[in-house]
Amino acid sequence: MMIVMLAMYENKNNQFWRTEIVASSGNMNQLWKTLHGVLGIEPKDDKCTHNANDFAAFITNKVDQVRAATASSPLYHVPVRTTPTLADWTVITVAEVDKLLAAALNKTCQLYPAPTWLVKDMRGLLFPFMALLFNKSLASGCFPSKFKHAVVRPLLKKSGLDVCDMNYRPVSNLSLLSKLLEKVVRSRFQEFLDSNNLMPETQSAYRRGHSTETAVTKVQNDLLTAADEGQISALCLLDLTAAFDTVDHELLLLRLERQFGLRGVALQ
Repeated sequence: MMIVMLAMYENKNNQFWRTEIVASSGNMNQLWKTLHGVLGIEPKDDKCTHNANDFAAFITNKVDQVRAATASSPLYHVPVRTTPTLADWTVITVAEVDKLLAAALNKTCQLYPAPTWLVKDMRGLLFPFMALLFNKSLASGCFPSKFKHAVVRPLLKKSGLDVCDMNYRPVSNLSLLSKLLEKVVRSRFQEFLDSNNLMPETQSAYRRGHSTETAVTKVQNDLLTAADEGQISALCLLDLTAAFDTVDHELLLLRLERQFGLRGVALQ
């Protein structure tokens, strides 16, 4: 009898959640609440009422504080090294655009009028125009200003943190064309760096076949090697605050020119 009653309960429970999920179709907020119910995750009672202006002020002030703290630091002298040069970008083909779009996630930015799935469905008509637009950008060295607009959303850095203490990081949602053009430039620049051995050998970030795992493996190997040789090791770990948000663009361009051989349109 107990087995029968348990089976009936599970059947009713499954049917209830199926009905709830179907009823939540088209409403993402409600759907997530329903999924949390299925998983047994209790909703948090967020009493803080931060608005968009609060987040914008927090992010801006954070960057300003970092810049103010480093304003008195001496200017970094970028040495010049002899490297091959990259002055122009190679032309992108329709087939390459097709490959890039096929690999793109079906995420849509509010700033883009057409959803990604629709662009993929109409790719036969749109690819020639997209390739023409990208090639014009590559040839002129101009990244369209509208491609730089993004919808910025604050995301909690880590689950369990206090939502009232501004433990957030900004995440930018760019338009589809912006991300595709960025990938075009990145792939060409990465190919130039790899073919001329310009990347630091021990860098694991932003490299194909590398990750935090390879970085940890390298550190562990160095520590074990030092221990085998009877040496003492000291490990220093740095966590840079707002590292990407505080990059000096003039210094970055100077490094690309003097250290990595970018010239002309490619440097623009």
